[in-house]
Amino acid sequence: MAIPTPPSPSPCSSASGHPPRHRTSSISSTDSSAPLPSFEHLAPPRPPTTQQDEETRLEVPFLEREVRLKVDAGPGCGGIAWPAGEVLSRYIAYRHSVDATYLRRKAVLELGSGTGLVGIVAGMLDPDTRIWVTDQAQLLRLMRDNVSLNLGDVGSEHHLLVDELNWGEPIPEGIPKKDIDLVLAADCVYFEPAFPLLVRTLCDLAPVGKDIEILFCWKKRRKADRRFFQMLKKHFDSEIVDDDRPGERERYQREGVTLLRLTRRL
Repeated sequence: MAIPTPPSPSPCSSASGHPPRHRTSSISSTDSSAPLPSFEHLAPPRPPTTQQDEETRLEVPFLEREVRLKVDAGPGCGGIAWPAGEVLSRYIAYRHSVDATYLRRKAVLELGSGTGLVGIVAGMLDPDTRIWVTDQAQLLRLMRDNVSLNLGDVGSEHHLLVDELNWGEPIPEGIPKKDIDLVLAADCVYFEPAFPLLVRTLCDLAPVGKDIEILFCWKKRRKADRRFFQMLKKHFDSEIVDDDRPGERERYQREGVTLLRLTRRL
């Protein structure tokens, strides 16, 4: 089935925050009033294909035990652990080893969580952190299973919560958008039609003037990825994260992975 291609308007320009569900045929449009399609429209849900025995284990330095992950290797990209997710997990674990209060009592949101790896690592590092791992509806069960594998049964009182968040759509009421201190995003630059939707969601989470840290990790794969960063730089400044474990940045950069810190432009 053909996937509709959205325009590339200013993703943060909508006053209502409710993108209409509408098809459009041009990605080159610069009309800021042009509507964006919904994420579900671009990436229709599919049944999960995870089997009970499909599990991988990851070692993260400075984490006392391995991370156990069920994976979903069926059609789509979200249900397996990708390199940028591992890099971002290692970084927050290192930061926590240097400063044990780094995550304490923060409200953390992971975008495009997939397996939930990065948010789960944050939850394993500090039980006093409130964390939301988010993705499309078809990945929620996988994320809940992985949270349970590593942190016990998921419930409303759990410090790590699983929620549906489709980029470009309003932030769900169950996520306290105004309270989020830290946004984690790894391997989210993979699907060109969704680029403006991701930028809009980042803008929603980080309005101008808000004190918030955004860690954005990605692996360079295609020339088209540059279009995302062209959209992003209209609203955010970015800098290479330079306070990682000595030698770590050199290691992952050889693999084409970059870790950025984003700051909303005034």
